[in-house]
Amino acid sequence: MMGKRGMVTVVDLPTGERGEVIELRGGWGMHRHLSSLGIRPGKILRKITTQPMGGPIMVEVAGARVAIGRGMAARIVIRKIES
Repeated sequence: MMGKRGMVTVVDLPTGERGEVIELRGGWGMHRHLSSLGIRPGKILRKITTQPMGGPIMVEVAGARVAIGRGMAARIVIRKIES
């Protein structure tokens, strides 16, 4: 589901596509955890895989691959980058 100005969550980003992190919707603890993984506003990430049946989502950010839960991924707002 594409929002305003091409903004979607990581959950809605098609596999293989890239986007710029615009906003993290969550509390201080979530911001701190995502920041420790290299996910913060202004960073570019690429969705690598989505595990079936509610499993984690694998993304690549700054050359590192990290797995994040769907609940957390649904709170990361990104602007899709056209390739």
